Amino acid sequence: MNTIDRNELALAAALTAVAGFVDAVAFIHLGGYFISFMSGNTTQMSSSFVEGMTSTALRCLSIIGLFVVGVMAGSVIRRIAVGERGRTAVLCSVTTLLGVSAVCAATWSGFVALMVGAVAMGTLNSVFEKSGEVSVGLTYMTGTLVKAAQRLVDAAFGGPRWVWARHFLLWSAMAVGALAGAGAYRELDMSAMWLPFVIVALLTVWATRITAGQKV
Repeated sequence: MNTIDRNELALAAALTAVAGFVDAVAFIHLGGYFISFMSGNTTQMSSSFVEGMTSTALRCLSIIGLFVVGVMAGSVIRRIAVGERGRTAVLCSVTTLLGVSAVCAATWSGFVALMVGAVAMGTLNSVFEKSGEVSVGLTYMTGTLVKAAQRLVDAAFGGPRWVWARHFLLWSAMAVGALAGAGAYRELDMSAMWLPFVIVALLTVWATRITAGQKV
């Protein structure tokens, strides 16, 4: 996180906002399930098992499984497409999955659309993968807030003054994206899923141009 440049930070914030948007749509439409926040699903899964709500627990487990499939797909793409081409390939994959999700929402089922969205959100986490490790987490904010708080303490004790702000920026992007997603769902219902598709498609073009410019 500390080593990415401003363009990469802007890309990370925009993609985090998309994750918040999609998660809010899913949370409302599915009645309390997430498709990018697996900690919440894990807690709900376990507590539902204890309470005897097997169907709820299995739905959580299914979403977690699809998310993991997406993460694995993103990692495979990163291994096949070397260097900066890997980021572009992952972004293209996420764009395609979100497009499929939007089409499913329009022609088939909101539930199916969001299950495809869960795969997309898992894949999204490979955008900033380096050497097999995620350098910037885009769909989970607990660790981001922990790092922000730690870096804020570092600043108070004479460390770098503004590193904490990068982490808070991602958290803020998630919050703003979720607000936008909830508002869009209220007005557009599942047609709101076209918006993240269009945004990620535009971000893919932008990221590709940035990469090309860096090589010149």
